Amino acid sequence: MTHGWRGVCLSVAAVTIAVAGCSAEQKREYTLPKSLCGVPAPTQALSKLLPTGKHLAVDEATPVADAITTCKATVDGDLVLSVERESREAGASARDIAANQLGVKQPVSADRNSVAYADWAAVSVVECRGGGTADKDISVAVKVLKPGHRDESAMKELILEYTSAFKKQRPCKETP
Repeated sequence: MTHGWRGVCLSVAAVTIAVAGCSAEQKREYTLPKSLCGVPAPTQALSKLLPTGKHLAVDEATPVADAITTCKATVDGDLVLSVERESREAGASARDIAANQLGVKQPVSADRNSVAYADWAAVSVVECRGGGTADKDISVAVKVLKPGHRDESAMKELILEYTSAFKKQRPCKETP
């Protein structure tokens, strides 16, 4: 009878060690970025969307000068978040961009329909009208990819705060 209890105790000890080992691996060892594409990053929202891991890298590119800027965040080599800002013709709807460009089936609208989001993607549209500039819009699209986390409220918070910070940089001003 004592052999049976010893086996149970060893099994419980092994499970306890295995669980402790798993929880130790699931920590965020990197620092959240202070900015994404030159815009202050809403770190509270990002913390809910980005996965645990050791190393975070954020790469910025401008594939089309004065028209498209992209940022891609990788954690331990996996692409987990992308941000794309694009200058486009006036009249683009955040909902249409979310559905047609990102493939969001039923986006939720916010901020007087200038924002559309789901648990894994979001779009905002900044209208640039008058003031010596050509009428245009600037869209901001954010996507979270696995192993990132889907979280609708965090995505809404991220796109609203990021867009607010972006607007403070006066992106619509005419460039010389």
